[in-house]
Order: sequence, then C-alpha cells, then structure tokens
Amino acid sequence: MVKKLSIIFSLVVAAYGFAQTSAEKGLETQIAKLESAKKSEDFQQSKDYFMKYVNTLSRGTETKKEDWRAYYYTALSLVRSEISAQRQGNTQNIDETSGLAEKYLSGVFVKNPNNAEANILLSQIHVLKASNNSADSAAHLAKANEYLAKAESEDKNNPRIDVIKGEIAFNSNKELAKTYFNSALNKFKTYSKKSNLDPNWGKEDINYYLSILK
Repeated sequence: MVKKLSIIFSLVVAAYGFAQTSAEKGLETQIAKLESAKKSEDFQQSKDYFMKYVNTLSRGTETKKEDWRAYYYTALSLVRSEISAQRQGNTQNIDETSGLAEKYLSGVFVKNPNNAEANILLSQIHVLKASNNSADSAAHLAKANEYLAKAESEDKNNPRIDVIKGEIAFNSNKELAKTYFNSALNKFKTYSKKSNLDPNWGKEDINYYLSILK
C-alpha cells in the first residue's frame, strides 16, 4: 500500500512538473512573439493571450511571486502596441491604453513589490503621456524620472533604464539622448536576465532613435 501511494505521489509530482514546464514554455513563446511584433494584429494577439493568462491566475487559489510576469506582459503588450501606433502617426488611444496598462502593473506590485521592470515600464507610460499632453508634459516627465529612480535602486545596471532616459532627453537634448542610448547598448552586452521569462525589450527602441539621431 505504501509503495502504491509512493508511486501515485511520484506520478502526481511528475505531472505537475510537466504542466508547469509546459506553461513556462508557452509563456516563453508568447514573450518572443511580443518582442518581434510589428503589426496591430500581432500586438492584439499578445494582449489577448496575456489577459487570458491573468484571468487564469485570478481564478487560482495560490499566489506565486513569479506570477508578476503575466500582469507585466499584459501591460507591456499594451504599451508596445501604443508605441508602434505612435511611430506611425496615430496617438488617439494613449491615455486610455496607458490607464489600462497601469492597472495591470498594479498587479505586478501586489505579487512583487520591488520590481524594477514594472517601474521602468511605468516610466515609459509617463513618457508616452507627456508626448500626448503638452500641458501636463513636465509633470509626466517628473513622474517618469521618479519611477526610473526607483528602478535604479532595485536594478541599477538594467539597460532599459538608460533607454527611457534617452527617450526623456530626446526632445530637449539630442546629444544627451544619444549618450544614453549608446550606454544602454553597452549595458545590453553584459546584462544577464534572471530567467528566460524576464523582459528583453529595448534594443529595437535604441536602433530606432539612433537612426534618427545620425
């Protein structure tokens, strides 16, 4: 009887481990798709997937620290979609999209309070808001710098911090912006992600801005 229970327990553990690995592989695939997204339908697919992922977590009874990624990537898919639209001259949905992204990022801090990546993304959201509202631009850029300061205290070598600093400087001091973008490029060469599920965006933004600053 004991032997039979041991076998059943081993099978349950193995099945759980397989399901967990399968879920992580699926998440890794979707993250890669988001990072390579170009068209509005690509971003929509990412948003749909990550929102569904969040809904699945919200129905569960256990909360894991690692689950912050579901909320983070939902917010990231919203922000990246808006950045893509903005670069194509469409800025109609920035406030609405930013508000929804901030809502999802609040879920990140519930599960992982000192999260540099979430603070970096919040900073970028305020940079987006600043570009859409000249009257409140200074206030949004101040908030952007505030979130970057938090991110630096948590992960000072993160290259995405310099990416956002470059974006903040872009409209006022292009030489300073170029310095930040080049600094970010150098940091990407040595910065190591903690896992394959952690963010890796930023290089495309650097290339985009440096191509303009030539």
